[in-house]
Amino acid sequence: MAEENQKIPTVFDTDKASLGDVYAKALLGVGNNSGKSESLIEELSAVATVVKKLPKLQAALESPQISVDAKQGILQKAFGGKLSKDMVSFLKIVGSKGRFDCLGQISSSANRLYDELSGNVQAEIVTAEKIDGSVANDIAAQLEKELGKKVSVKTVVDPKIIGGMVIRIGDTVHDGSVVNQLDQVRTKAINRASDAIRGSLDKFMGT
Repeated sequence: MAEENQKIPTVFDTDKASLGDVYAKALLGVGNNSGKSESLIEELSAVATVVKKLPKLQAALESPQISVDAKQGILQKAFGGKLSKDMVSFLKIVGSKGRFDCLGQISSSANRLYDELSGNVQAEIVTAEKIDGSVANDIAAQLEKELGKKVSVKTVVDPKIIGGMVIRIGDTVHDGSVVNQLDQVRTKAINRASDAIRGSLDKFMGT
């Protein structure tokens, strides 16, 4: 199943991604104990989406100027009775540590780690322009056929790759983008030029 297109993360998100893994593992630990990992992950995804759509709420929860107690009150008022007690407690822990800025990363990490534990694979498709959900689903189906595993797909838009696509599965990157192709052509041209110059210098030096 394909997720909605998202902007590609920058290198500055590395620390947040690492923290996302830490908090996601803690959440999955709670889920394993209660047998509700999947529902907790779904709740977290919903919260991350809602907070992102409400800039004032997001700013308040991320602000270092607002006290922990005030943030706890905001979270209780916003989500108390609407989400499970475990999720509300988890959000309060995240808020008390001043890490609400990592909520999106925590949600992404939780989904990825849960997929890994369930034997599923999460693939990220990076393209220069937004692709239709049907195209993403076709790619997912092909990957499932090749990998022999259930594949969930997240699509990301990155204009810098110009065309084609890059598919990331864990630490493996399958790069079919125009930029990568151009880089390969450029590298070959530089190597040829270097060899030619070296050959000329060798003749000049009489070696």
